Parts: sequence; structure tokens; C-alpha cells
Amino acid sequence: LKCSAPAAVWPEPQPATSCHLHDMAKLLGKSKSGRQKTTLKYNVAKRVREHRRRVRKEAKKAGGAKKRTKKDPGIPNSWPFKAQLLESIEKQKKQKEDELAKKRKEQRDKAKEDQKQQALERAREIEERETLRKEKRAKALAEREKEAKKAGKKGDGEMEDDDEDDDDSGEEGEEEEDEDEEDDE
Repeated sequence: LKCSAPAAVWPEPQPATSCHLHDMAKLLGKSKSGRQKTTLKYNVAKRVREHRRRVRKEAKKAGGAKKRTKKDPGIPNSWPFKAQLLESIEKQKKQKEDELAKKRKEQRDKAKEDQKQQALERAREIEERETLRKEKRAKALAEREKEAKKAGKKGDGEMEDDDEDDDDSGEEGEEEEDEDEEDDE
């Protein structure tokens, strides 16, 4: 039997026949069977178990999942000298807080000192580099002068004298920079 109903218009409800069921299955699409091989089922379960175990192990290493500590039940009202006991507990808490605050302050001060030391070391390294550069420049200049004297070039010698004057003016600027660094300290 073939169904002759147009696709856009639904026919009046009729008793379910194989023709209508076949058309409905085409509209909805065939559903995939839920059946799977038992080996696949158990292998998937095994992989899931192993993955969860690894995740738990890594969390334990990271320290994220710590065991819950039991809540302090407190001190019963019938306990003798309860008020004094509570006061001593408060004093102990304050002492611990003070010690922690003191340690934090010491650590902060130590960190600041370390930063200052590092800044001084950097400044020393920069000064050393600058002195090395100056020495290299002086050596290069001296070599150029020697070469110029050997070649007997008079014009180049005059030019080098001008360069020496420029070097002197640069040294004065560097002395001013050194004075500024001393002021910063």
C-alpha cells in the first residue's frame, strides 16, 4: 500500500498502517541502536576509571583536595573555669597572629633589601660597562692617531684633535650623571 497524502498537508488521523509508520520514520530519521559490544563497553569504563584516578592523583599532588578537619565542638557550659580557658585560648590566637604578622613584615623588609641590592648591582654593572666602553674608545682613538702619524696626514690629525675635545665634553656630562646617581642613593 502506498500513501497518497501530500507532504505539506497532514491527513486526518487514521489507524496506524505500515505506510504511515514508514513515512514517519523517514521524517524523524532512523535512530541508531543502543547496542554495543561488551568489550567496547568495558574498555570505555576502564579508560574512564583510569582517567579519574589520574585526575585525583594530580589533585592530591597539587594539594587542592585536602582532608576536612573536624569542627571543634567547643567547651561545654558545665566545664569548670570555662571563662578562663576561653581567655587563654584567645591569648594564644593573638600570639599566633602577632607572630605571623611579624614574619610577614620581616619577609617584606627582606624582599625590599634584596631589591635594593639588585638595583645597586645593576648600577655597578652599568658603570663597569661604561668604563670598558670608554677604555675601548680611548684605545681606538690612540690607534687612529698612531696610524695618522705614520701616514703623515695632517688634515686627519686636526680632525682627531677635534674629536678629543668632543670626548672631554662627553666626560663632563658623564660626571654629572654620576653625581645624579649618588643623589638618588
